[in-house]
Amino acid sequence: MPGHRGVAVRVRRRDTGVIHVLDPGRRVRPTVGLGVHQRVGAPLQRPRALATLDAAVHSTWCDTGDLERAVDEQRGRRGIVAVRDLLPHVDGRAESAMESEARLVMIDYGLPKPLLQHEIRGPGGVVWRVDFAWPDQCVVAEYESVDWHVGRLEMIRDRTRLAGIQELGWTVIPMVVDDIRRHPARLGQRIAHHLSVARLTG
Repeated sequence: MPGHRGVAVRVRRRDTGVIHVLDPGRRVRPTVGLGVHQRVGAPLQRPRALATLDAAVHSTWCDTGDLERAVDEQRGRRGIVAVRDLLPHVDGRAESAMESEARLVMIDYGLPKPLLQHEIRGPGGVVWRVDFAWPDQCVVAEYESVDWHVGRLEMIRDRTRLAGIQELGWTVIPMVVDDIRRHPARLGQRIAHHLSVARLTG
């Protein structure tokens, strides 16, 4: 793994049970136990740390119990306290780093816990899956990546999916990277507003 530069979080588990978590885009060296690898002297920021932990569990190579034991073994290491504080929020259902970062915004601003990868059933048995859902309020939040649509057909399919969800009475809240990283308070307020409106009208 020396010299490896990942484009996504990767988890490696050897026969000895060692787990290596590679932070996206960083050069790493293997460590004993679970390593949330980072630049020397530069601990991971909380959003990236949660994304790394989510991806570790999503990979199915380890579970939250493995993470807890590994973090406990690294007591005293710089930045490990912040990682430990994130463990209760780890969720392997997150399918991208930005979904993890968006969820941390929701956590930090005290929003009700959403369901991840929730399925909504439409006419004719069609099933639409969404990033975040609050079914009791019929509110959905979707992360929209600038790289998501690779072609016209994909764009049409996604627009049709969101229109179908809205026709069923759901409110759809789109999120882009700037909402999550540059304006988290505004995003938190926007989601809270739609949830409160749904409760009043429900």
